[in-house]
Amino acid sequence: MQSSAGTAASTAAGIYQFDIGPQPLSAAVKAFSDITGQSLLVDERLLLGKVSPGVRGEFAAEDALRRLLAGTGLHERYASDKAFTLESSGGNGTQSMGENGSQAANDDAWEGYGAAVQASLERELCQLPNAKPGTYRLALQVWIDDEGRVDRVRLLGSTGIQARDAAISSALEGVRLEPPPAGLDQPMTLLLLPAGKPHASTCGAPVASRA
Repeated sequence: MQSSAGTAASTAAGIYQFDIGPQPLSAAVKAFSDITGQSLLVDERLLLGKVSPGVRGEFAAEDALRRLLAGTGLHERYASDKAFTLESSGGNGTQSMGENGSQAANDDAWEGYGAAVQASLERELCQLPNAKPGTYRLALQVWIDDEGRVDRVRLLGSTGIQARDAAISSALEGVRLEPPPAGLDQPMTLLLLPAGKPHASTCGAPVASRA
């Protein structure tokens, strides 16, 4: 059985109490997100078959995340102070500096784009009276075509209200975004979290209209 995440109580600035036991990595990093309020932006295929050793105790968020990833062959990269992605730590040492630089540039483009996509889709949901982000927890996957249109949405679970689930899918399908970077792995996995001390609501200000 998977251990549940501990409470999000902070004992000092930036320090959280974690109680995440050994479990599939996909569940472990989502539990981490619940505690810290940091959003997960990741290709779900990277997590398949990987198991986290878990983390228990009081740690800063980045330290706890590294402990969760120990032995998985993945490491974290932050797109912002509130969003992170995971990538393979593997490198065969034979890549040229040019190849390494190209990969780093691709990673940076992916992270920036992923954070922008999450922010844009949350703004879309802020316009729905019954589906405003911050009132539920939901992981979802989105596919984005070459022109930047959300071509498909798949909810990885439920918000607990079937009508709200349907409204979220309907609102996000067809949304126009910036075209994705070349070579972006799809789908993108996003995580919407309840608002609280570690995760502020994104719908506090009026939403600007978008073309």
